[in-house]
Amino acid sequence: MSKTRILAFLDTDRGRDVEILMPMVYFAEKHLNCEVTFAHKWNIFEVYLRKPDLVLLPNAIGSKYYFYISKYAHEQGIKVFALVSEGNFWTNGTYNFYGNNTDEKLYHEYVCYWSERTYNHIKERFPEYSDRLVLTGGVGFDRFKIYDFQRKEDFLKEKQLTDFSKVIGYAGWSFGKLFNPKTITDHKYVRPHDPNRIEWMKQFMYKVEHTLKKLIENNPDTLFILKKHPTESIPSDTGKTVNEMENLKHYSNVLYLVYDDIDDLLNVCDLWMGFDTTTTMESWLIKNNPTFLLHPHQDFFRDELYKGSIITQSYAEIQEYIDEFYKTGKVSAIDDKILEARSRIIKDTIGYDDGINHIRTGFYLKKTIENLGSNKARSFKINTKYLIMYLLVRLGKPVYNRKLFLKLPKFKKTIWIFNKLELKGLTALKKEYFKYLDRFYEVNELNEKIKNPEFWKNLFSKSEP
Repeated sequence: MSKTRILAFLDTDRGRDVEILMPMVYFAEKHLNCEVTFAHKWNIFEVYLRKPDLVLLPNAIGSKYYFYISKYAHEQGIKVFALVSEGNFWTNGTYNFYGNNTDEKLYHEYVCYWSERTYNHIKERFPEYSDRLVLTGGVGFDRFKIYDFQRKEDFLKEKQLTDFSKVIGYAGWSFGKLFNPKTITDHKYVRPHDPNRIEWMKQFMYKVEHTLKKLIENNPDTLFILKKHPTESIPSDTGKTVNEMENLKHYSNVLYLVYDDIDDLLNVCDLWMGFDTTTTMESWLIKNNPTFLLHPHQDFFRDELYKGSIITQSYAEIQEYIDEFYKTGKVSAIDDKILEARSRIIKDTIGYDDGINHIRTGFYLKKTIENLGSNKARSFKINTKYLIMYLLVRLGKPVYNRKLFLKLPKFKKTIWIFNKLELKGLTALKKEYFKYLDRFYEVNELNEKIKNPEFWKNLFSKSEP
């Protein structure tokens, strides 16, 4: 029996969208008789060149390029299976169901929602799509049950920082966007009717910076890992960054990181801090340690995530909690109420935390593959715009020079394409992740369970394995 040829698109070889797709690639290749190849999302013309049986996307509305891909594939008669990259959204009616899909027409088979909260909300708002809206759980979060993450000892040795034994992390908020005219509107959801909203937001940056500075200076035996927000700066910006951490990176007990894997950092750190960050939930999923929010304000909260952390409004407060943790090994303020809130938040946010959301999603991927139909129904046509885009990067690749391109206004905007065009890291990452997935399937006997109809009947009603 010939394999189903799947073409998956990504914009980088690491990060959120990779974490979403890789478990799906595993399930497709191991259990659905598929062969998966990858392409950069700029190269939309690959749909025409490779003529796959199916196109796989991390989302179809969060990026205009993913939307273009879904539409182009649909026009060729190729089915599209897309997941959801940002599945934790407000259910007050403000969520944009179509996102970057300017046609307001679905070109992918299913819309995979993370939780009952979001699934039920969209089903009520868009009953016309009820047969295409499905509850699968957040696939990208399966990694916390499956993969291994770097240990503190190994991390400190790698960074040549073995003099430290105490490690505290802080996840940056994208304050830098407030100082950049290109990104200043990205925080438009914060106090939208306040004419002084930008200055109002900036004050919190200075408060957080002040508290971090005092922590760093008064705890010289503690390593503070300050992690820049991944979308705070755009690739073409080469100017000085302004945020709550830049002025602190010169301290000897500070490690300021930009591109490092956040999951490893969460596992390395004893305590995790932030201003307003979803990484607190990821920290709970890894090892459920104490998490803290520094100087938050209710107007920044987009959901109930903050209820799983300790809120502090001063240096003295956070210092007291840190002292308690390193003296007793725990923080008494993390009580049953907070722990119960964490469990509820996880369910309301990602649906299931059992590591098999990719199998739930795989159920619908399997249905899609079973209904692919005949290749004869496809009609492959060249799209001139996508052909030109493809040729431009092919012609530009031999002469690409990052330093030179950064100095040229029009070329600066292409750096994000050329830097990740080949997705070079995917091969090694796939090998590493497949090893963990093999182990997870073996330990939980999933290779046998998925052959049992009862497993599939119970899959969406309770946690397995």
